[in-house]
This record gives sequence, C-alpha cells and structure tokens, in this order.
Amino acid sequence: MVRKRKRRAARRRPVIQSEKYSIRALHEDREYGLYWYAWLWKLLRPILIFLCSVLMVIGMVSIGYDRVYGAFFAPVAADNAGVVDFRIDSGETVTEIGVRLQKEGLLRDKRVFKYMVQFKGLTNSLSYGVFKLSPGMNVNQIIEELTSGSQTNERVITIVPGWTCEDIADYLVSIGALEDTREFLSLCNNVDLFVGSSYALRDAQNAGTLSGRKYALEGYLAPDTYRVFTSATAESIIRTLLNQHNKVIDSVYYANRTEYYADAEGAYHEVEAYDTNLTLDQMVTLASMIEREAANRDDYARVSAVFHNRLRQGLKLESDPTATYLLGENKLALTEAETGAINNYNTYYLPGLPIGPICNPSVAAMEAALEPDMDFINQNYLYFCATEPGSGQLAFSISKEEHEANVALYRPLWEEYDRRQALERAAEAQKPANQ
Repeated sequence: MVRKRKRRAARRRPVIQSEKYSIRALHEDREYGLYWYAWLWKLLRPILIFLCSVLMVIGMVSIGYDRVYGAFFAPVAADNAGVVDFRIDSGETVTEIGVRLQKEGLLRDKRVFKYMVQFKGLTNSLSYGVFKLSPGMNVNQIIEELTSGSQTNERVITIVPGWTCEDIADYLVSIGALEDTREFLSLCNNVDLFVGSSYALRDAQNAGTLSGRKYALEGYLAPDTYRVFTSATAESIIRTLLNQHNKVIDSVYYANRTEYYADAEGAYHEVEAYDTNLTLDQMVTLASMIEREAANRDDYARVSAVFHNRLRQGLKLESDPTATYLLGENKLALTEAETGAINNYNTYYLPGLPIGPICNPSVAAMEAALEPDMDFINQNYLYFCATEPGSGQLAFSISKEEHEANVALYRPLWEEYDRRQALERAAEAQKPANQ
C-alpha cells in the first residue's frame, strides 16, 4: 500500500506557482483586456484620436471656407451664364475696375478683387481694351482673364451696301463705336479734311458739283467688313472707308474691262461693251441709284441699262429713291408732292443724274453702272417698277403703256405695304426706351 501511494504521488503534476497579480496589471487588464491584440490597440488608439481631431478641424475649415467662398469669391451666376464685353479704359485704377465689375454683375465684392490683384502683384499686368467676361466666372478666373493679354483692342464693323451717311452714323453709335452721330455727320461735309484721301471726292470738287449736296462724302464710304481699333475716332473710321473706296475705284473704274470670247472656229473677238462717258463721280452717283432700286444683284445691269437708255434719249430718270433721299424715307408708292419736290436730287424734277450719290453703293453696283445689260440696251428698255412688296422683283417694260399697266397692277400692293410699315414705325416709336 505504501508503495502504491508513493507511485501515485510520483505521477502527480507539479504545482505552478503564479506570479503576484499587481494593481498595475489589473488596471491594464481592465483598460485593454486580456486579449492577444491589446498591444495593437495601444498603438492605434492615439493615431485614431489624432485622425478624428484632424477630420473635425477639416470639417470646420471646409464649412467656413464654403461660406467665405460663397460670399466673396464664387461666381455671381451659373457656369452657363452668357459672355459680355467688359471694357477697361487706359488709366483706370484697380479700384475703379473692381467697382465697375461689381456694378455690372460680374463679381460679388470689389474689395476682394482689389486685394487679390495687389496680393498677386498683378496691378501692372491689367491692360486696357475689351475683354470677354461672364457672370459664371469666379474672381480668380476674372483676374486671369484681365491679365492674360486676351483683350480685344479691335472691333468688327460692317457697312452694308445702300446705307447712307446717316445710316452708317446710327450704326456706329448702336455698337458703341461712337457716342453720338453729330461729329461723324459733320465730318462727312468736311471736304478740305478728306479731299486728299478720296479719288471720287477730288473728282467731284474739280467738277464743281459738291455745292448743294446733303453730305459731301455720300457715296464714297465703301461698304465692307472692317476691323478697327476700339479707340478709333470718327475721323479715323472715315479715312478707313475712304481708303477702301479708292481700292474699289482702282479695280472698277480704272481697270481694263476689255473681254474676249472664242467663236466656233477658235477665233477670239472682243466682247461688245457699252461705251460710257461717265466721269468717276457720275459713275458712283449712278451706282448709288442702281443700289437703291434693285434688290437682286441680277437686276443691277438691267436697271443700269434702263437709266443709260433714258440718259441717251434725254428722258428724265424718274427714280423714286432720288425723290425721297432728302426726306430720309423709303417708300414704294410716292405721292405727287414727293415726285414734284424741287431739289437737286429729285430726278422727277431734274434732267439727268442727281447732284450727287444718294447712298454708298457696292462694287457690283459700280460695275453695273459701267457695264449695263447689252440686251436691254439694244432692245431699248426704258421703264421698270417694283412688283409685290418684299419679293425684290422688278417688272421691266419697253413701252410707256406697258409700264403704266404694271404700275396700276402693283400700286395698291405698294400702298398697303407703306401703310403697314408706317403703323409698325409708329408702334415702335411708342415703346418705352428700355424695351
């Protein structure tokens, strides 16, 4: 029995003596637990606290930035807002520019614009001229545009064939090229200032036909599309138009207009041309009448042929636009008082050509003045009149009886058209100025 007990005692497991459980160990166990990843939590906990703090700061800064940006830096309108022209005049200060930008609805705060331009050192980089800006641009984009050198110091102007000096002046005012029409129209009668710049004006002065004209430069301001400086004066614009008119004269009046054609056997023959004795100024005057009478270019040479036939036979030209030129009206059905007006332009009253051009004609009209339709010349067409208003078509006649029949047919349509036009003008005149 004693041996068995000793053997069992020998097989007993040894007793493990545990370490003393301290207060610190107890605290750590309660704080982190007794799990195997306690060491990882010790490492991550300060990092997570730092990241949460950073996110909170970023959130507060973001909210503050959004409020400040929306109040001072954001675009005034949506991104798809239209583009407008913004002009900076030479000598304007940053403060003045900022005030106008805010006033015109292109930025939210003029002070922010001023401070940002000065902070970036771009004060001397602002250029004068016309810039393309949009209410959809923020302050930085506006500053970048104003300092990028993309300003437009030129503008495009288009002078339409058939316009008078008054039409051109009104147009230049409407696009902001001139402040008013007075200086431009006054210059259009300053012969001494421009006589050295215009072939046709010099020709008219030498012929002694300038006296009594409404505008001395009427007819010599070449219709075309031009690029002029935004700072261009009325005088510089007129000189540009006169210079172009000289080039047209060189290509039309002084050009060799001889043409040839080949017959069936291959022999060349000179094309029959009308032998005109028109002076340079007379050519421009006749071209101005053709321009106002014919709406379609195909009719230019035919209208020219009618006028040439009547001139050759000593008949009055009886052109409606010459009768209404001084009145500034554009009518189809003229009254007896209008056709009977006594003045130097009315070809119902005057024999031959009017005293001067009644508009500024195109190159095509001047070419037609020198090269009338030879078929109409040979068939001796003497009359024409408008057909249905708005169609631009003309009815040509050889005999007076045929012409009078055409007039009787279309005159009621002309009168109705003139009546509607008068009502529309009256209604337009009654509209408020801001509409």
